[in-house]
Parts: sequence; structure tokens; C-alpha cells
Amino acid sequence: MEFNKNKIIFTVIWVIILLSIIFLLVTMNSVDNSNNTKNWTDEFKIWIVWDKIESLNDFIEWFKKIYPAYKNKQIIVEAFNSYEDYTYTLMSALSSGNWPDLFVLNNSEKKSVFSDQVLWLDPNIINPNDFRKKYKWVFGDDLISVYTDESNVSKEYVIWLPVWYETLWIYYNRRYVKSTDLDNISTMNNVISDLKNKYDDLIPIWIWNGSTVLNASDIITQFFMLEWWVTWLWNLNTNVFKSAFWAYLLYGDTTWYNWYNERYQELKDTKRNSIYLFSRWEVLMIVWFPSMVKDIKESWFSKSMLQAVPFPHYFSAWWKTLINYNYFVINKDTQNLDLANAFISYLYSDAWASSYLSYFTYYLPALLSLESEKLDQKIDPDFNVILRDFYNDSYELSSFDKAIKNIYDREIISLLDNIIISEQNFNSFKDSLFCKFNKLSTFSDLSANCENK
Repeated sequence: MEFNKNKIIFTVIWVIILLSIIFLLVTMNSVDNSNNTKNWTDEFKIWIVWDKIESLNDFIEWFKKIYPAYKNKQIIVEAFNSYEDYTYTLMSALSSGNWPDLFVLNNSEKKSVFSDQVLWLDPNIINPNDFRKKYKWVFGDDLISVYTDESNVSKEYVIWLPVWYETLWIYYNRRYVKSTDLDNISTMNNVISDLKNKYDDLIPIWIWNGSTVLNASDIITQFFMLEWWVTWLWNLNTNVFKSAFWAYLLYGDTTWYNWYNERYQELKDTKRNSIYLFSRWEVLMIVWFPSMVKDIKESWFSKSMLQAVPFPHYFSAWWKTLINYNYFVINKDTQNLDLANAFISYLYSDAWASSYLSYFTYYLPALLSLESEKLDQKIDPDFNVILRDFYNDSYELSSFDKAIKNIYDREIISLLDNIIISEQNFNSFKDSLFCKFNKLSTFSDLSANCENK
């Protein structure tokens, strides 16, 4: 009897000890989780595309000096080289909860797959009417939306914030070409013929096939926009397609002037592009955005021979000019909304937008007030090229809605690489893209086989 009593007491003591251990482990785990949560919310993540991470990190150090409340905040910047890689990583991050607080989107998607993840900007911080007055008008058209509540009361919001933009330019070798040669497409075509007659071993301009031409998807898009003011893929009908592609493919016509095809396969096999031949003075003109200067510099092009002009229009300047830009957005799930709003406010000011652009000197300013300050600055200290060389205020800036940027850019380059581009190929490209867009944006026709369109 005594033995059973002792056994019961012994058992009770061990149960108490075991419960104490369990309680201690649960408490420690709770503390760890609390610390993890604290560390997680102490981080503020910003994701960008195409620009140097070091430059934005330097800019953020200035931000912390202006906003000392965040001086101890760990602001982590990630910079992606590829917009396609960025898109897929952002999708994964948002689904796993490892998302950034601020990120960027591109203006070539009016209805991005991330649109529902974006927090519209507080009108008390960025007022839509003030925004229209401060920025070039194209940004007001692109970035202001109206929300109508249940009481049928409508209110305007700026959804996204731009800092810079860029348009297509022609970089040229001033040893062979003058700026007046490129006043419009007609004069450009004339100088191309003249150059070919004088130098039959040189290629006047490198535009044609997609895979060896940087940003070929936007070059052909500019040709679309020179036909009846087409600004989105839905309006790209058969007539526009035929006219634009005929004009574009003229620059790959070897019977006219070009040795393009003789070098095309060589560049593909060696994984090089048009900049390689441009730097060797074998190609005299190339087309791209101002940020191409980084690649030109790395190719060791002559510092004194580089010049640039805006991509020309037909005879006069009333056609639309393609604009490219990324804009900052706030993740609606951010745990650091005060910091996000502070950073947006920081970029909204003239002084700090100017400071931001001082780190990225090849971009045109989105703010009207900065044009006089920035346009006479060099895009790179090693070249005698200034932003004003690429600026034409008589051109009407416009975005082009590609539906899904990554697919449009990739598939249209494949289309351009074909020896024969047929109307049927183009319609298949367009129908397939719309099919995929409908799945992503409206979840309609989910069982459709978009590759058979």
C-alpha cells in the first residue's frame, strides 16, 4: 500500500516536471517566433529592375538622413537585370509571403497581374490635381484612376509614382552620320542609301532580326505607333500590321543596302548583338533606349564619336513616340506603411527626385520642373552626349499596352527572326497572347489551349 502511494507521488512529480518542460519549450518557441516576427517587420524590402543596386543603396542612405525615424531600419534592395526573371520571382514572393514592401511595374501593361496587390496612394500625400501639374501629361493619363464607392461617390487616386522615363533614340557614329541626316524617316533612308554606296563593306543601321538587336520588341512597337496612332495590342489590326512590318523589314532588305544577313548567324553563334558591330565601326547606327549607353561603354566605343538623336517620325512630328518607364508601387500587404508613404513622398519632391536621377543620369526626368536642370547633363561622363540630344518636345509621348510584357517581348522577337513573316503568323501570335491574358486577368477560358490559337 505504501509502495503504491510512493509510486503515485513519484508519477505526479514526473508529470509536473514533464509539463514544466513542455511549457518552457512552448514559451521559448513563442519568444523565438516573436523575435522572428520582429526581425521580419524590421526589414523593409524594395525591388527594382534594370538599375544598379549600389546606386539605390546610396540614395537610401540620404533618405535615412532626411527621415531619422528610420535610420535603424534595415532597408534591403534587390535589383533584377531581367524583367521576366523579376516577374516570376515577384509572383513566387507574393504567394509565399516573402514579398517586398515597395516594388516597380512597367508601363507597358495597363492591367498587370499584380494590379490587385497595389495600394493606391493616399491623396493627402499625392494629390491627383497636383500630380497632373507637376508631371508630363502622359503620366496623368497612365497613372491616375477613379474609385467609385458603394454610395456612387467617385474619387481620383494616383496609383503609381514614376521618377524617370525613356524613349527610343538612334545612337550614331558621327564620323559617318550627322544629326540632320536623321530629322525624319525620309532623310534617314536617304543617308542609309548614300552610306551604302560609299561604304559597301559597312552596315548603315542594324534594326531587322530580333534576337541580335537589343530591344527589338520596342523598335517594332514604335513602327506600329507610327501607323494610325496605335497604342495597344487590341488595335493592331491587319492593315497596321502589314504597313508597319513592311516599313520595318525594309531595313533588312539586302537588295537595298544591308549586309545584315551575312552577319546575323555569326552574331547568333557567338552570342553577340548589334553593339558588338557598332563598337567595331562595322554598323554605323543602332536603335535603343538611353540606358544602352552602359552597354556601349562596356564595348569600348570611341568616346568622341558617339552621338544620338530621337528616333525619327515620318516627315513631321505628330505621330506618337513610345515611352518606357517603371513606376514605384506600395504593396497593399506591407507591415511598414508609414515608411512606404515616407519613401514615396521623398521621391515626389523635386529635390529628391533630382537626387535619384543623379544616380541614373541616362534617364529623362518625369517631373516637368527638372527638365531645365537635367537636359543639359551628360548621360555618362565619358561621352559628349546630353539628355537634350534625345528630347523633342513636339513628339507626343505614349505608352503601348502589350497585354503581357514578357510574352509580347519574347514572342515578337521570334516572329521577327522568321525569314518570312506572314499575316497568319502574326494573327496566331496576337490570338495566343490574348488567350493567355484572359486567363491571367479574368480567369476566363482556363481550359483553352492558347498555343493552338
